[in-house]
This record gives sequence, structure tokens and C-alpha cells, in this order.
Amino acid sequence: MHSLADALTSLREHFGFDDFREGQREVIVAILAGKDAVVVMPTGSGKSLCYQLPAMMLRGATVVVSPLIALMKDQVDALRSRQLPATFINSSIPPAEQRARIDALRRGQFKLVYVAPERFRSSNFVAAIQSIGVSLFAVDEAHCISTWGHDFRPDYLRLKGALKSLGTVQTLALTATATPYVRSDIIQQLGLTSPETFVSGFDRPNLSIDVVQTETEREKVARIKRLAKTHDGSGIVYASTRKAVEQVAKKLQEQGLEVASYHAGMSDSVRIKAQEDFMVGRTQMIVATNAFGMGIDKAEIRFVAHYQMPGSIEAYYQEIGRAGRDGLPSSCVLLFNYADKNTHDFFIEGSYPSSQLVQGVYDALSSTGLKRIELSAAEIGKRAGASNDMAVQSSLYLLERAGHIQRVAPPNVSAAVSPDGGPPYTGASARRARHIIMLDNAPSLLRVNPADVTRRAALERRKLREMIDFCYTERCYRAHILDYFGDRHHARQCGTCGNCAPNSGARTPLTSAETLNDSPTSRRTGKTRTEFIESSLRGLTVDETLRVRKILAGAKRMKGRFGKTVLAATLRGSAAKNVMESHLNELSTYGLLKDMRQDDILTYIDALIRSHCLRISAGAYPTISITELGDRVMREQEQIELTLPCHTFS
Repeated sequence: MHSLADALTSLREHFGFDDFREGQREVIVAILAGKDAVVVMPTGSGKSLCYQLPAMMLRGATVVVSPLIALMKDQVDALRSRQLPATFINSSIPPAEQRARIDALRRGQFKLVYVAPERFRSSNFVAAIQSIGVSLFAVDEAHCISTWGHDFRPDYLRLKGALKSLGTVQTLALTATATPYVRSDIIQQLGLTSPETFVSGFDRPNLSIDVVQTETEREKVARIKRLAKTHDGSGIVYASTRKAVEQVAKKLQEQGLEVASYHAGMSDSVRIKAQEDFMVGRTQMIVATNAFGMGIDKAEIRFVAHYQMPGSIEAYYQEIGRAGRDGLPSSCVLLFNYADKNTHDFFIEGSYPSSQLVQGVYDALSSTGLKRIELSAAEIGKRAGASNDMAVQSSLYLLERAGHIQRVAPPNVSAAVSPDGGPPYTGASARRARHIIMLDNAPSLLRVNPADVTRRAALERRKLREMIDFCYTERCYRAHILDYFGDRHHARQCGTCGNCAPNSGARTPLTSAETLNDSPTSRRTGKTRTEFIESSLRGLTVDETLRVRKILAGAKRMKGRFGKTVLAATLRGSAAKNVMESHLNELSTYGLLKDMRQDDILTYIDALIRSHCLRISAGAYPTISITELGDRVMREQEQIELTLPCHTFS
């Protein structure tokens, strides 16, 4: 058995370090003692060393399951630069080379092999792994195995069977983001018995966290420009969609900033160049989807901005963890607008289709009468009466998992999951036509379990609701995150986040020079510049006060049974089906604000939520209700100030 002294000697010899970072020592001692372990360690704290160092010391080979092909190559290249024997096996290399690397592993030429979870779909690959003498099985990004995690990857579920086929093999599961429930689920899904559990501190004291309520896209761009101008180092700007990445990068470039963009829809060469430009400092900022960041080791990232709200606290924590890895003060600013929730609602709907849509997609395929089908998602959707291509892709994925169909990629198309978090087969390469092979003949009942899909969708909505609650919280942002992850801490206030120090961070009002430095007219709406001046807390005009009272009266009469979109539609006098079927047209407040646009009413509602006159319920389908304060304002017993744009709605 290896001692701690042996580990320190190996650390110096192979990696050039004199001592371990916080949290590493205990994990490595447990691994060298032959114990299974689950490790939760913040991004940038050195998780990979927890299996790389034991791999050099243990007999046999260490298998590392990693979800991203690009990340594998980066880690293997880094190990080889230290003259350490490592390789990887994934769909980016031809079958002959895969076999050659397996043979080299059998001969003991490699101590580490990185593999994608998709490899375990192949029984031949599992058999090959059995033959190489595995001493340690490391599961990186282990939260991907949990259906309760923020980035569930179904192929991770195959790992439990693979571990059984290897017999008694020591297992290490690692992740940066796992709540207590997800940690227990990881243990169950991998079939571990009594593993050692290590949870390093989630606190990153050098990160200043803030959420800034924003009203316009222009304000968001202005605030990112301020971050770039006030921070000497580089920054990452995260956006929710590929389209948003391109639009935001263009707007920032128009402001004279050095900006690259990165998302999975780009070609490999363009994406690699964008990453290299950012890493070496040719560009100060990179605007990206969540495809960017895993394995990025750039110490001097001074700020991370979220142009749109992430879909979960886990994703948010993982992404802000890329800032300040050198320990120096860094800023994390989330530019929040409640309307950004709509993007996540769209993704949830597209990722978890209804049983009716899944059946419709199967019927559309079956009706062709063909055994081998070549149709795009859009063409299948048209036949199935579905307009959401993403939901069609997800339906195909569910049908494939259930064994009703098989999808065969054209030559040179990777089978890897999309790197920016979408459902499998929605990456750039997957947009090329896949051949669909029908495996059965119109079964009376599909083997897709709709309850599983519904449960997963409900979980994603709950995580989104938790993220929104975080954006609205008035307590310490740092304490909120630490409590979420079950990290024991004592400080009720960190003293540096936006809620603890509201006047010293990103919330400082924008100056006219910051917001009015381009064309005097918005190209998108034609509104004058004064409409986009920073919103601030102010008194209301007589007309605005009357609108507020009408909105509060409408919320009171709807008795907390509907969401804010329905409230706005009812006040506008909408004849939408859900309004009419719920008999909301019979309320006395129906149509009271028919002179206003839906978006403008929602702006008022958001302001009333922030002022605690209205509250949003928790749960998958949040509803809105009036508070005691709101009731007093409605009755003209109290006056309030609101954060509203400076222009007058018409």
C-alpha cells in the first residue's frame, strides 16, 4: 500500500508540485487505501489530480469517463507534455486506431485512458476494457449520471453495468456541482457501497456576486461594456442560445471591444481559433453558450457576466467558477430580466416532449412504409404536425432509447452529445440527415415511459424556479448558494456581494455617456434614446399610479390562480383561449388596460414584484398574487416608488 510520503514524491516527480491543494490530500489518501470515493470539489480546485496522480502509482490502467471530446484531448495533451503515458478513445478517431490503443493499454503502454460515455453502448468496447486490467474507474462530471442533476446524460446510466462487468474495481466519482440529493443519487446509480464522500468548500471568497435587474438589451450591453472597461483581465459572457451569442458579440464589437464568440454550431476550426484567441489574450472577452468552459484553465479571468439567466443554480455556480482562479478579486454579474425565463421554457418544452408528440413522430415515420428513412427533423415535424424541431429531435431520441428506431450517422459525424447542453443529436454535425432505421412494426403501445419524461420536465422547471428565486432574493447571494449545496458556513453576510454591499458593485447606475454613445435612435424599435436611460427607483405620475392600482386590482380578483402572463392578457382584454375558458373576461378588471401593450404591462408587473406589492409562488407553474403592501397601495392607503423606464408607455 502506498503512503502519503509516496504520494508527495510522485506529485513532485510527475507534476512538479511540492504539496497538495486544499481537499486533494484526503481524496488521494483514500484512493491509495483502495476505497471508493465521491468527490465534490469546486471548479478550478484540481479535481483531475485526484485520479491522475493515483493512476501513475497504481498497477494497471485508470479509465476516466469524460463527457466532452475536446476536453479529453486537452487533458491528454497536458499529460503528454509532462511525459505521462495517457491516451483517449472516442468517436473522433477511426476504429483501427481505437483497436491499436486498446492493444497498447493491454501491453501497459498507457496508465490513463479517457473515454466518452457513449463508448459503453458497444458491447465490444466493454469487452475490450475488461481485457486491459483496470485498477481505477474515474467518472468525471459525475452529476451527469443523476436525473436530478442539471446536466443529465443518459449514456452515463450504462456505467453501472460496465462496472459490474469489470468485477471489483475501485471507483471514483467527481463533480463540481452536486446537491446532497444528487450526491446520494450518484452513489446509487453507480452501485457504490459505503464510499468515502469528500465535499470541499464551495465558497469562493474572491468572487463578488451580483444580480442586476435589467429592462432592455441596450442596458445589458452597456453593463458588459462597463465590466470590460473597469477590469484589466479577460472575461466570459454567457448567453443562452447560439443566436444570442452571435448578436451580443456583434453588439460588443460595434462598441469597439475585442470579442470572440463560441458555440457548438460553429465549425471546429472556427471554435478552436476563438478559444485560442481568448486563451492567449488576443481578445479580451468571449461570448459563449455553456459549450465553453469545461476544462478551461485561464487563471486571470476577471469577470463572468451572464447576459441571460442560466437554467439552474448548479449551472450558474459552475460557470462563475471560471473567474478568479488565481485567487484575485473577480466579478460575477447576472443581468436579469424575467422575460429570459421564456427561453428556458422553450428548451424544457423541446427537451421533454409530450407522449402525444412522441406517438405522432413514430406514426409519421411508420406511415412512410419504409424500413430505412432519410428525413430531417423539420420534415418529420411537418408530417407529425409539430413546429418545434427540438421537440422532434427529442422524440426521436426517446424512440431510439426505447428500441423502436435506430439512427445511423453519416460518415464522419460524431455521435457525441451536443456540447452546449442540448438533447443528444442536436449539435452542428447532427443537423446533417441521419438515416432512421425502423426496428419494429407499429407496436400497439410505445415503450416510452411518459411519466419519466414528465417527471424530468417538472424537475427542470423546479430548478428554473430556484434560479429565479435566487435572482430575486434579498439575502446574501453567497450564503444562498452555499445553503443550496449543503455547504456548512457561518457567515450570514459576505460583505462583498450585491445584496451585502449594494452601493459598491455592478448596480451603480449607468451614466448617460455609458448608455447614449451610439446612434440616437434604436434600430430595432425606432424609439428615442431617452427611452433607454437607466431605470431607477422613482415616484409615479398620476397615470402610472392609476395603472398600478388597476394591475393590483386585477391580481386580487384572480386570487393567485394564474401566472403573470395571464394577468397581463386579462388586463389587456385578450380573447385568448385560456382567458376565455377560465371566464376571466367576466371579471370587472378585464380590459382595464386595453390601451397598453402586453410587454409594457409585464414591465409594470415585474416592478411590482420587486417592490413586494406582488409575489410569485414557487413550483413548476408559478402564479402571482397580491401582498398586504400591494393591497394597501391598491386602496390608496400607501404610496410607493417603482423601478420603471423613464419613457411613458402608450
